[in-house]
Amino acid sequence: MFCCDGASFGNPGVAGFGVVIRDHLCQVLGVISGGIDIATNYLAEVYAIICAVELAVEWQIQEAILNLDYKTMVTEFVRNRMPWFFKMRWKKAIAKIHSLQFKHSFRETNFSADTATKKELSWQQVKEKFTMVDQVFLSRIELPNIAYYRMC
Repeated sequence: MFCCDGASFGNPGVAGFGVVIRDHLCQVLGVISGGIDIATNYLAEVYAIICAVELAVEWQIQEAILNLDYKTMVTEFVRNRMPWFFKMRWKKAIAKIHSLQFKHSFRETNFSADTATKKELSWQQVKEKFTMVDQVFLSRIELPNIAYYRMC
């Protein structure tokens, strides 16, 4: 499972993404994050998804779940709709994946990816970069079969 998130300080503003990679037992395998210069929240989210799928291909993962807290993004990608400048990267990556599922969760239950993204933004990185970062900064991660509540 790839828990993906993107954000920007300002819209548009300094933007970044974070992806927390977990196995079938929900153990954290790694975290990637990156700064992508000036962009909107939407583009940062798209970038997170593309990077997650490209990493799955690199690790030769055949079945993946993308966990997103942006419901519009789930709808757009299921319908194969994304900004034109990402289409070729997307098509190339998904051609090598056997099964790809999208899962929507509320922002409050996608907090590990949100933490990775915010950490990247706090570094004020404005260059595209990919780093496998140590998970030590994750004070907690989402767990299966735990009830998380959203207060409206």
